[in-house]
Amino acid sequence: MKTREEKLISGLDGVENFLSSGNKPDDLKVVNVPDTVDVKMIRMSQNLNQAEFANRYGFPLGTVKNWEQGRRKPEGTARILLRIIKHHPEVIFDVLNREENNSKVLSTT
Repeated sequence: MKTREEKLISGLDGVENFLSSGNKPDDLKVVNVPDTVDVKMIRMSQNLNQAEFANRYGFPLGTVKNWEQGRRKPEGTARILLRIIKHHPEVIFDVLNREENNSKVLSTT
């Protein structure tokens, strides 16, 4: 069973793959994926320590530490997710809770 982070990343990977395939309808909007994301600033703006941030959004704690200490950079889909967390963290909870609620409804019928 996939974790919530894996589901989000998988969905974002699908979007990224679609956009890079050249199959773009004329009315399709293309997102601008930022080159860099200040993970520490995003985390601190939510008054969370590293463990709380990692737990809340489904990132491994070591990954958050590596991003913040500059040992690693978030990949494209993670940068998109982090930008959503920065500007609209409620969207993450809405989407994930909706998926969980739908699976509970489906499993009880």
